[in-house]
Amino acid sequence: MKPEKYIKNYINGELVPPISGNYIDLYSPAVGEVYAFAPDSSKKDVDEAVEAAEKAFPIWSSMGVKKRFRLMMRLALP
Repeated sequence: MKPEKYIKNYINGELVPPISGNYIDLYSPAVGEVYAFAPDSSKKDVDEAVEAAEKAFPIWSSMGVKKRFRLMMRLALP
């Protein structure tokens, strides 16, 4: 099995690779093979995500539950 899936960080409304460019192998426990790569995020990645979240919080927290649900489902089920 050749992994072709690179998971990205979701920061400020965008899917972005980790700043370092480093990834962690994700193994299938059933077959013991790598099936994808997860970002090996650093403090810089986290700092960017926190900054974006703090900016988005006023709008997000005032949004209705149904609209937030729909937005989260669009992200979860591309």
